[in-house]
Amino acid sequence: MSAFMRLAIWSLLLLLTGCVEPYAPEAVTAPSNYLVINGFIDGNGTTRIRLSRSVQIASPSVFPAERRATVVIENQAGQRYYLTETDTAGLYTSKRLTLPANQNYRLYIRTSAGREYASDYTPLKIAPAFDQLEGRTQTNGLQLYLSTHDDQNQTRYYRWQYEETWEFTSAYESLYRYAGNNKMVLRKEDIYHCWRIEPSTTIVTTSTVRLSQDAVRDYRLLFIPRASEKLLSRYSILVRQYGMSQAEFDYWEAVKKNTENIGTLFDPLPSQIQGNVHCLSDAQEPVLGFVGASTVVAKRIFIERGSLPREWIPQQEGYEACTGLDHWPSIKYQDYTMDDMFGDSVYRTPVTRVGGGYTMQTIDCVDCRIRGTNRKPSYWP
Repeated sequence: MSAFMRLAIWSLLLLLTGCVEPYAPEAVTAPSNYLVINGFIDGNGTTRIRLSRSVQIASPSVFPAERRATVVIENQAGQRYYLTETDTAGLYTSKRLTLPANQNYRLYIRTSAGREYASDYTPLKIAPAFDQLEGRTQTNGLQLYLSTHDDQNQTRYYRWQYEETWEFTSAYESLYRYAGNNKMVLRKEDIYHCWRIEPSTTIVTTSTVRLSQDAVRDYRLLFIPRASEKLLSRYSILVRQYGMSQAEFDYWEAVKKNTENIGTLFDPLPSQIQGNVHCLSDAQEPVLGFVGASTVVAKRIFIERGSLPREWIPQQEGYEACTGLDHWPSIKYQDYTMDDMFGDSVYRTPVTRVGGGYTMQTIDCVDCRIRGTNRKPSYWP
């Protein structure tokens, strides 16, 4: 983040607290079309790099993808590993690689417009194995801890990303579906049982530089309240561990400071974020992002409902408005035909058969696919 961007943020804060007429500083309204690089060089797997373009703060547009670029992993020995663009615009992936650990690596990019970019060469960090990843019950919920160490004292800077998965059900189980022409049929597809998958959205880092040993003990990764839907049935978390250079650690700490700790007068001021990617075609052109290089160690655990205290009563989430079932036909809906009532599933979805009619609810209360997927993950027991 440059000086003009820091000025822009403070101007916006003043606008929110005291100004009546909107004011957009020149730094905020200036054209912005900088290359944004998101990803890292994976030393023992598939490297995934997402390229996009920045937009103005006030723009409603999403980050436009940078398509048809040439993306290459290079080392100082002259070896090159090409990435190819996937069906997802702007996402480039390599083959599964095992990179030599005694080399420095960088990412080279040539856009379809012919502009060239490259990250600084960086050594490949070797992520150590997990010593422990577990959940421990506390009074108000489940605390997830992790531990790791490096006997060679070579890691020192750590970063983690995680992906949570949990099983849940909709508020009501629909046994029928409307097939048109005043005909109900038994529902074959299960839209009652689903899985929700959520990646981490926070930056999780730590350093052992000030410790005598390169060891992380009982790091508090994530807390799940005892009433959370995640603990209704079975919960799983996959944690990926990376090693970092000091420069990469400082970058992520700055990003964390500027995105997670700003909001009140007592929070730290925005700081300048300096990445390690540069435009080779124009040294003055800003480039956003940091490309590190590390192997990845992953570990998955499961938490079963039966292993948690019986007095914990997790609650369904997202179904607070789903109270009770309507019935068709009934006096309330006497002017509605079956096609009127069920022809548009968004209006009402049949649940069960009762007498000569059906109970029903809105699709939001019945179809769990709105909040997740009904396809069982391959790793699920």
